[in-house]
Amino acid sequence: MEFDLHTHTSQGSACSRMNIWDLIQAACERRLDGVCITDHDFCWNPEELAKYSKESGIQVYGGVELSTSMGEILIYGVHQSLLHLREDLPALIQFVREQKGVMVAAHPFRSDFALSAFSREERGLEPIEVEELCRRPLFGYVDSLEIYNGRSSWREICAAKDAAKILGKKGTGGSDAHSILSVGSCVTVFEDPVVNEAHLVGQLLTGRIHAKKKEVSRNVLGM
Repeated sequence: MEFDLHTHTSQGSACSRMNIWDLIQAACERRLDGVCITDHDFCWNPEELAKYSKESGIQVYGGVELSTSMGEILIYGVHQSLLHLREDLPALIQFVREQKGVMVAAHPFRSDFALSAFSREERGLEPIEVEELCRRPLFGYVDSLEIYNGRSSWREICAAKDAAKILGKKGTGGSDAHSILSVGSCVTVFEDPVVNEAHLVGQLLTGRIHAKKKEVSRNVLGM
């Protein structure tokens, strides 16, 4: 089963250019089995999303992309504001554990690869060593790393894949879509069926999953 685990809607993220029905329609046309809406620091009501699931025929769940002092974290399985915990990661992880949720480092190396290798050399910066990046405290708190992100460069994705291996963590995929053109460009594949949100969260922690990148055709989206 294929889920896009990282998407944004205009209702919860000012930077997004699609509303929730735009997202769901694009996900249906891409033949996804489900999506998680991970708006910035915003929690959707799960009962409202259950109505969208029933009307659309695909699974629609809510997460959050929480901005913290150590980077952005995708959190699934928690349905209340976490803003008061974003500067205290030990307290955050304890609360998420109590709620039976899961934490994923979103695009963990985005800022590191903002410059090309040539630009780094020009500026006198050292080459990026993934082993060194893996020593960051953030990785001691999260359960998984987002490997495939639709807005990440290939060098960033490769670094995330290497980091997941070094850290012994699972890797997820999500489009980070802010418009319908990107929905489903990166997904998480669940090798066992997902029947509800609790099952999805449980599989993110212990299940057989892998991330992959997909080509998004404009014709599929009716462009």
